[in-house]
Amino acid sequence: MKQAGALFFLSLIMGLLLINEGLFHYDAVKLAQAVEKTYTTARLEPATVGRYGAVILSAIVYFPFFLFKQNADFAVRLTTVIFYALSVAMLFIFIKELTRDSLQAIFASLLFCFTPFYFMPNTYGKEHGMAMFFLLLSFYLVYKGGVKKSAWFLGASGLAFIFSLTIRESILIVVPLLFLLYLRPEISLRPLKIRIPQDCFSPRLFLSFILPLILGFCFIFFIYFKSSLYRALFMRDTASTYFIGLFSRSLMAALRDLSLTMPILLFLFFIFGVVRFKRQGSNFLVTFFLVWLMSIFYFANTNTYCARYLDIVIVPIYFFAAYILAGLYKKDKIIALSIMVYFILSMVIFMYPMLEFRHGYNGEKQFALYVKEKTESNALIIAMDDAPFIEYYAKRQNMVHSVDGIKEAQKFINDVEVRLKENLPVYLIESGFSYDAKGIFKKAIGENFNLAIIGEKLAEDYHRPEMGFQIYNQKLFKILPKG
Repeated sequence: MKQAGALFFLSLIMGLLLINEGLFHYDAVKLAQAVEKTYTTARLEPATVGRYGAVILSAIVYFPFFLFKQNADFAVRLTTVIFYALSVAMLFIFIKELTRDSLQAIFASLLFCFTPFYFMPNTYGKEHGMAMFFLLLSFYLVYKGGVKKSAWFLGASGLAFIFSLTIRESILIVVPLLFLLYLRPEISLRPLKIRIPQDCFSPRLFLSFILPLILGFCFIFFIYFKSSLYRALFMRDTASTYFIGLFSRSLMAALRDLSLTMPILLFLFFIFGVVRFKRQGSNFLVTFFLVWLMSIFYFANTNTYCARYLDIVIVPIYFFAAYILAGLYKKDKIIALSIMVYFILSMVIFMYPMLEFRHGYNGEKQFALYVKEKTESNALIIAMDDAPFIEYYAKRQNMVHSVDGIKEAQKFINDVEVRLKENLPVYLIESGFSYDAKGIFKKAIGENFNLAIIGEKLAEDYHRPEMGFQIYNQKLFKILPKG
């Protein structure tokens, strides 16, 4: 446990030293608002698509800040850093339980710790670390519970998995891995033969495993999860995340993102590790981690794909690469450690400039504060994806325009005209023109109003920040009647 503790404190210190200056994602702001509202209403409030688990964890950390009448900004970021660190330690514990090899577990956990598209989101309030911790915990509990024939561990594994779903709903796609760990099939290839341990068919153990899983899923399904699944499976709007096919353009983008953020040698170690582990290790573990790796065909083929979706996918890559590193370490410590340092430095060099900049300057937060400085307290701000930041940091009411067509644009214009007649100041931020591919909204604004430039401020788009800077000077306009 000392090694797990060391990995936790290393990750925690790194996260705190490089924590973002503010919340840096739509979901992060919505999470902070849900946490604050939970305390004011005395009932659990939903964040984006529910994610009640993230609200619960963040609300616990927020409690001392609430007592001192602070907002949830730092508390949410602190929560994500803490659970990022816990997930790194949990990965070590899980891999050590699978392999009984502390060295392999350390190497895999360190690689995971320094992964750019996993480290960065956890510094600005995204819930990936929370979800990953409970997913890995569920894997550890089901495997250990099966080996030790512990009904308590097996029951707890289902509850941990369900809780991870309440944080990040897409984790549902890896539920087969939980069943694989429960069954622990012994696989021989020549001839092909699969044998499942007899204890897996024990009614006591099976029911201990399956009942909490089923009951927990039914509970969240009927409370709120049904709507999330419906949107993912049947709706194709801009507000939902859905699967777009096995070999979409996003898959190619995901492979490119992996090659840009991690050295090619690491992938060669992974391939070599699969071959060597198959010869010397367990066919079950090879099967388990390769099935795990197949999750890339979901996470990299969604309409909203971005690099941070790959945080689950990379664990198998690290498992096999770490296996080669551990074997090399036993033969030549200097070479193994030199390669490990090279892997880590490659990833740190990629992400550090972005982390350093955002640690001192959060473009979304600072632009929202600029809006607060330049507008009246009763002002209305036309915004789109930046709306939560304007609401949270600027304390201004937003107006979000429709993206459906000419009739809807005209209704919005009429609404603005009514507000102006009521002597309410109306402003437009430059990114408010987004989601207007045909230029319908922009044309309607130009035909009906005059735009007075108030000024501009350095901002940054938050949608895919793991792969580079998206900095620009965003303008603030005031809406004035024609004539």
